[in-house]
Amino acid sequence: MLFRTFEQRYGVAGARQRARRVVAISWGVLLAVTLATGLMLAQRGGTESLLPVLVRIVPLALLGIVLRTERRRGYGWLAFVSVLYLIQGAAMLQLPGLWWLGLVEALSALALLLTAGSYAYHIRHWQRGDHPPGSE
Repeated sequence: MLFRTFEQRYGVAGARQRARRVVAISWGVLLAVTLATGLMLAQRGGTESLLPVLVRIVPLALLGIVLRTERRRGYGWLAFVSVLYLIQGAAMLQLPGLWWLGLVEALSALALLLTAGSYAYHIRHWQRGDHPPGSE
């Protein structure tokens, strides 16, 4: 998986810290991209309300609480929600003139899916003191 070599390089404590940092960075990038796409869509649609932006941001912002914990289930939910943003970015690929923003959103959602899913997969082994799968 994604964080397999972290434990070999940095030890268990360093691997956990760095893996959480990678997940937090990918979450922040997706949050920023989603905010930018929401603002562009609101501007392009002619609405002066920030409601469309809030609808796009709130699920991701609420799951930001997960980044302060080490609960496997929370990171699993973060990975699941990133699939929704991946689909949303793929749907934006159909918009003329904004397809590039949809591509950026889909790629950042894919990065969050991979990092949060991999962290959720490895955290159980790090908490129990086992080696992560495939590290032997």
